[in-house]
Amino acid sequence: MLHRKIELLCITCPRTDISYDEQVKLACEGGADMIQFRDKVMCDKELFETAEKLSEICKKYNVYFTVNNRIDVADLSEADGVHLGQNDLPVWYAREILGQNKIVGISASGVEKVLSAEKLPVDYIGCGAIFPTETKTDVTVRGLEVLKEIKKRNICKPIIAIGGINKYNIADVIKAGADGVAVVSAVCGAKDIKKEAQTIKEIIKNIKG
Repeated sequence: MLHRKIELLCITCPRTDISYDEQVKLACEGGADMIQFRDKVMCDKELFETAEKLSEICKKYNVYFTVNNRIDVADLSEADGVHLGQNDLPVWYAREILGQNKIVGISASGVEKVLSAEKLPVDYIGCGAIFPTETKTDVTVRGLEVLKEIKKRNICKPIIAIGGINKYNIADVIKAGADGVAVVSAVCGAKDIKKEAQTIKEIIKNIKG
């Protein structure tokens, strides 16, 4: 369940020069509204222990904390919720495990999937890929047109755009109809995480007024 708007969702990325803890701390200080912990390499024990630490950091900054894919890790680490892909466990299962007060987000790659996702018990819908992205090279690039088309459908749930979004194109993404954006390399992969988060958040605020 969302009590605040998600305008900037920052997704973690594995780096050798900076820990997840520091990534999350800096992103929170820069104005992130939500942090999503995503790691494809860690064993279950490491995932849980890291998620616990990141959850505590986010609580200090009053920032939502979610875990990518792993409902069990989200539950055990007392995260605010989970983000699910189309091929992950079903939304109804996440709701059963986490309850109605937790956040459940889902990815949807096009207009029809977004329309289907709106009928599910989810709190927001991640839509993309808007632009080409190095984070996921096997996705279909939808472009800004998908956001414009979704806006015409009067979707009630927040649409969070994802895929190749950065400070140079984010204005177009928001103007096209996205309620917020999810970024990986643009913030958590940046040299100055806090500054980049601040810059993106400021652009969003200036457009939305």
